[in-house]
Amino acid sequence: MEPQALGIVLWGLAVFSLLGLVFGFALAAAAAKFQVPVNPLVERVRDRLPSANCGACGFAGCQVYAEAVVQQPDVSPALCIPGRQTVAAAVAELTGKAAGNVVDRIVVLRCHGTTAYARNEAEYAGIPTCAAASLVFGGPRACKNGCLGLGDCVRVCPFDALHLGPEGIPVVDVEACTGCGLCVAACPKDLFELYPRAHRIELSCVARDKQSVVRAACMVGCILCRKCVAKCPAEAITWDGRTIVIDHEKCLAYGPSCNEVCVDVCPSTILHRVGQRPRPEVAEPAAAEV
Repeated sequence: MEPQALGIVLWGLAVFSLLGLVFGFALAAAAAKFQVPVNPLVERVRDRLPSANCGACGFAGCQVYAEAVVQQPDVSPALCIPGRQTVAAAVAELTGKAAGNVVDRIVVLRCHGTTAYARNEAEYAGIPTCAAASLVFGGPRACKNGCLGLGDCVRVCPFDALHLGPEGIPVVDVEACTGCGLCVAACPKDLFELYPRAHRIELSCVARDKQSVVRAACMVGCILCRKCVAKCPAEAITWDGRTIVIDHEKCLAYGPSCNEVCVDVCPSTILHRVGQRPRPEVAEPAAAEV
């Protein structure tokens, strides 16, 4: 390399090195001047949280909740649903607040309309989401209250507690489910409901139509006969004018003497005991061309 060219290279290196040092010192000075003090208690609370950032607490992530529960006296330490009572107790101890009570919850899909049972009346070819499909005449399923099976709930679950089963509807992994409720908000058909983990019976349908309409769309839909309402000794099952509603607190408080008679009188098998949800054969009914 010629001496003149070598001199240019060396001068360039020197200039850029000097500029790097100047800007480095400037950034360090700015960081020191505008540094936001960090409350070490916030960091300790943050370390106790599960880092799911699911928003079930009502705040935009674990960090924001940690700051709020430390800095605001009216924010409860029992708002972390995935953390359950263990996290609530730890946060309460750190913040000096009363722990309160965290109800251990899971979600239950209130639909049994698998591909073996629920009839398709059209073939949907749009954006593969339940939210989009429901905008097109309520979706391709004949039952306009039932699951569309396109997995919006699966995609929003941060705990991998939902997956689409071979029968065409989501399956809940009750061991992995934390009851965060994100799937409840994601379902355009309002089919997920938060149950106490210690519940006794489950309802797998929210049919709101007459028996003839339900049976034309789904082989196992609720026909709204209300036999379960009449037979429930705890009066925990009621009719709200549109569909069947279960009060799980009343159901659990009644004790074992009822023997879940509501399940035995249901002609559609959409009321069932925990862990006894019927699993149908996989079958795909023919869809009408549109």
